[in-house]
Amino acid sequence: MCSIGEDDFGDDGAAHAMAVESLPLGIVLSPGNCSKCDVNSDELYKLNFRTAECRECFLAYARHKFRAALGAAKILPRNAEVLLVLDGSAESLVLLDMLHFAQTQNTFKRLHCNARVVYVEEQQVQGRDPVHLEALQNLSTQYAPFDFYVIELGALPSSMQRIKDYSPSLNANNELIHKLQKLRSLTARQDYLQQQRKNLICSVAQCLRCTHVFESNISVDLATQLLTAIALGRGGSAALDVALLDDRLSGDVKLLRPLKDLNEQEIQFYIHAQRLKPLFQKGSRYGREHGQTASLQNLTSAFVANLQQNYASTVSTVFRTGDKIAANSNPEQSSCVHCRSTLDTELSDTLLAIEYSRSVSEAGVSLYKSGQDLEDLAKKRLENKDGLCHACRAIQAELDSGNLL
Repeated sequence: MCSIGEDDFGDDGAAHAMAVESLPLGIVLSPGNCSKCDVNSDELYKLNFRTAECRECFLAYARHKFRAALGAAKILPRNAEVLLVLDGSAESLVLLDMLHFAQTQNTFKRLHCNARVVYVEEQQVQGRDPVHLEALQNLSTQYAPFDFYVIELGALPSSMQRIKDYSPSLNANNELIHKLQKLRSLTARQDYLQQQRKNLICSVAQCLRCTHVFESNISVDLATQLLTAIALGRGGSAALDVALLDDRLSGDVKLLRPLKDLNEQEIQFYIHAQRLKPLFQKGSRYGREHGQTASLQNLTSAFVANLQQNYASTVSTVFRTGDKIAANSNPEQSSCVHCRSTLDTELSDTLLAIEYSRSVSEAGVSLYKSGQDLEDLAKKRLENKDGLCHACRAIQAELDSGNLL
């Protein structure tokens, strides 16, 4: 493994989102000498915790983080079949560019894996116009010889098409849209949509015989995901939600997050250095156009964004805390049939209190139910053998009619 900039790795600092038609904060346009290679450059990159450096030195530093995340854990076998999930955001384009660069190196430095790319078209579910097909085709040409596929969220894995043969379908998402409309709260809709997307990606990986999936989550995404998981009652599986390796997917498919150590400023600098053009902002995927307080996910995202702006090191602390959480591992314990997390079947005071409160709310001022009756009803709900974890059971409770699956 190379040793570029190992002593300069840090957690602090991340720039705000890049303004339209402007340069990322910290790029020095005046000529100067790179602090690393001492070569004179017309454009220097100044990260918050590093000295100013030229484009080549910055790219080497950022790409080293990507390789180090995979190399340190030794979790990607040689010649593994990899599926890269492209969503058109800046983060996913950076991951695509880094993987393509790693595949085009000489034999010694090359990342030995076979990669395919899938774009999950979810704009119809979100109620927005789809991404221009020409932009996706340009990406497939730019990053040849990767095979590019497109599948619509809510469609069957068998409907996946190569990018050159893709034609949008008007009816593929009707069933998913219908079920989303039955969910009363935006919190439940976003949680359900996220789990459906993960399950679809797993099915696509199995169809393409890929054993590993690359997602483009960076440190601020994982900090948000950690707090969101706890708020939604997924604390038991929160460690896997932010870890480098998530092995909950069916069919022995493993989910990897190789950009987990990068921050927003590094992503924006990389986009500028490589002249990449994101198809849309990542933050708009899960419905944040409804407002910051419309759902738990939106509120948590706004809270973390505020921390990022005013106390950047605190976001890093939240993210690093998630790294230190150890998930309970019991191969004999059953998994949730929806999210694949370990079932929280043990009776806990917290879950009992939640179900007791729900029973009291439903009973109202009824004089026919005593405290013991309500507690028995709460225990009965917890012992319900529906195959769902607590968080997915909460989504089920939000349905006006029908079943979650």
